Amino acid sequence: MNTKITPDVKISPLLPNQIPKNKVFVCPESVWMPDSDGKWQLHPFAFDRWDVEEMAYYDSCTLHVGLNPFNIYRVHGGDFLQLLSCTSVNTFKVFPIGKARHTIFCDDNGKILLDGIVLRTGEEDFTAYNIPDPAYMNHQMGSPFNFECDNLREKRFVFQMCGKRSLEVVEHVCRKDLHDLKFMYVCDAQVDGKNVLILRTGMAGTLAYEIHGNVEDAPDIYQRILDIGAEYGIQEIGRLCYVNQHCEGSIFQLAEHFNINFGMPGDQFVISGSLPRDSELQYHSPYDCGWGNLVKFDHDFPGKEALVAESQRHHNTAVHLIWNKEDILKVQAAVMDPEKRADYMDMGGDYDYKNNCSTIHMDAIYDGDKLIGASSDRMLSAKTREMISICTIDEDYAIEGKEVEVLWGNPGTYQMRIRAKVTLMPYIKKDRNDNFDVETIPHPVFD
Repeated sequence: MNTKITPDVKISPLLPNQIPKNKVFVCPESVWMPDSDGKWQLHPFAFDRWDVEEMAYYDSCTLHVGLNPFNIYRVHGGDFLQLLSCTSVNTFKVFPIGKARHTIFCDDNGKILLDGIVLRTGEEDFTAYNIPDPAYMNHQMGSPFNFECDNLREKRFVFQMCGKRSLEVVEHVCRKDLHDLKFMYVCDAQVDGKNVLILRTGMAGTLAYEIHGNVEDAPDIYQRILDIGAEYGIQEIGRLCYVNQHCEGSIFQLAEHFNINFGMPGDQFVISGSLPRDSELQYHSPYDCGWGNLVKFDHDFPGKEALVAESQRHHNTAVHLIWNKEDILKVQAAVMDPEKRADYMDMGGDYDYKNNCSTIHMDAIYDGDKLIGASSDRMLSAKTREMISICTIDEDYAIEGKEVEVLWGNPGTYQMRIRAKVTLMPYIKKDRNDNFDVETIPHPVFD
């Protein structure tokens, strides 16, 4: 039998080397779908051990490219704000030029369907990342709003840099003093004459910036970042490190920490871990993620009635758990016991090496026999050497040092309880991006 092999995959065209040094590849962090040429992009899975990569977003600077290709929409027209106002939980009454806003879309039950970032780049110009297609939303509503929208998924790139040296790297790459760029604001810049956009944001909680630009410029800019960053200890990072950034950074992420209920069979992600498969805890509202401050009831939007009710009653909130080391070692012993065969606990996290971002590991949290929350994204912090996870939990238990129990093991396996202590968000409490004093970093001097 003759088998025809079609080259349907390709290494990310954003990387500068056509023959990469990496030998293990993975699909992008965002939605995996073929490009216009019919080929599916792959990215390096890792550049070093996960703990080496993770220490870089504390000590130096990380560089991440695995989010690409990303759903990016360029929108022109003031009516776009009206669309956002009637479809998201956010208010846009005050939205100055240069501002970025975390924007959340919910279903009628107040559970998150999608969240992303919207930038205002001009009076009637916007760039939106990872939100529902604005043109499609407008069409579904009968096209009441007048704006132009282009999908730039294959035309723009996003490079992410996190760590205390990230400002110095970005400033010297762009040859521009960026000390006055505030958290969640953007500005224009250039890299060797190529136009880029700089956004001060990041996933790890530490000082962080992003460089956005045109795809055709990506390989040269990526190499420029590596060349300049070498002096500052820059570290390219892969999938495990990027996933774990969100946990240490105290940032819930769809498909890593919670599920979506589209109401159609087969659309949900795969759930692993001890959480019952029919538990509503797998779906999160903004309050479950600690994002209640972003919900504004001054306008109508899907899920408003449910969220008003949730805000006025006893509800869950977001915390971190620090897992008991002695109990973790007991689990490891049970893994090696042929009579028990407990589920394996990888120190780096509960990553699914087959399904990648299509599997969400969620463990049930108990107080005695009472189910009080759901934990996800368990990881060993390379910095603190604590086993931590991000968690939505009954607000009565959101007390620093409160002890709870995590149930370890998939249903049908040998299950064990692990003691854990609550620690309030954020996990990284010092020198966070939103309040980092950049004046402690010397201003750049260019030749």
